[in-house]
Amino acid sequence: MKQYFVSRNSHSYPIQVNDQLVYISKVSVADRDHPRTMHAHEDLVEVILITQGNGDIFIGNRYFPIKKGDLIVYNSTVVHDELFSSQPVSLYCLAFKQLEQTDLRRNALIPDDIQPIFQTGQQFELLKSWFASAFSLLESEVNGYEQLAQKMSEIILTFLRENTFQKAIKNEIEDHKLAAVRDIKTYIDNHFAEDFKLKDFKEQGRWAINEYYFAHKFKELYAYSPIEYLQRRRIGEAQTMLINTDLSLTAIAHQVGLNSSTYFSTLFKKMVNMTPKEYRMKYTLKEKNQGKEQDSEKDSF
Repeated sequence: MKQYFVSRNSHSYPIQVNDQLVYISKVSVADRDHPRTMHAHEDLVEVILITQGNGDIFIGNRYFPIKKGDLIVYNSTVVHDELFSSQPVSLYCLAFKQLEQTDLRRNALIPDDIQPIFQTGQQFELLKSWFASAFSLLESEVNGYEQLAQKMSEIILTFLRENTFQKAIKNEIEDHKLAAVRDIKTYIDNHFAEDFKLKDFKEQGRWAINEYYFAHKFKELYAYSPIEYLQRRRIGEAQTMLINTDLSLTAIAHQVGLNSSTYFSTLFKKMVNMTPKEYRMKYTLKEKNQGKEQDSEKDSF
């Protein structure tokens, strides 16, 4: 994966009020061996264009099949998981903040109640060329490259808002039992660093749901048992911390609810196919104009 951030430290770069481009990523087929597991972004919106292959993604409460030509929107705070290990997938990703639109919540590009997958059809080649151009600008560092990449990203957003998002499909309404399962899943998403035992909440009268039914329906909906889902949620957030902070591995393990650093390392390697330290060294996100930083991690996992 190649990822470049937009720096706004330069006095020559005008601070954008809305629709600020934060980074652009390009993911190749080779990256499927080191998956990006379940995570969410507090104040970022990601727009993904699938340029090759097919697979499955999990967004919010559902799995969706995706293929070449699909455009995906991850609104802020929405949990997502990408399952590309069985099929080669390539994509571009644009990340934005400061999204403000009168009919949407802050840092949302589409309504939360519509399906976040859009088929680009005849628009695919045009969109692909724009995504590729924005990425190439940040990669090349030509004069004014950050301003140009920002302008290109604004063109993409305008095009999507005026064309692609007009094809939105609303999600179906569910019965109350399934809604309870999804409600519990949302709780796990928001409290992943805490211990979770359904019986404790039943005793408090929060969720009156049969534990067997819950476990069965949870796996039916999300393809993982509740504990497996919680583990993926924790490892996904750990990946974010590894590539965006200088926290030690021990500190990260504690922040995601894994108090044993040895267990954290074992679970991480099982899911990501490399140790936390190897992952940090390979995928640490850096602004190009800041140069390569040395990994100061001292833990020996």
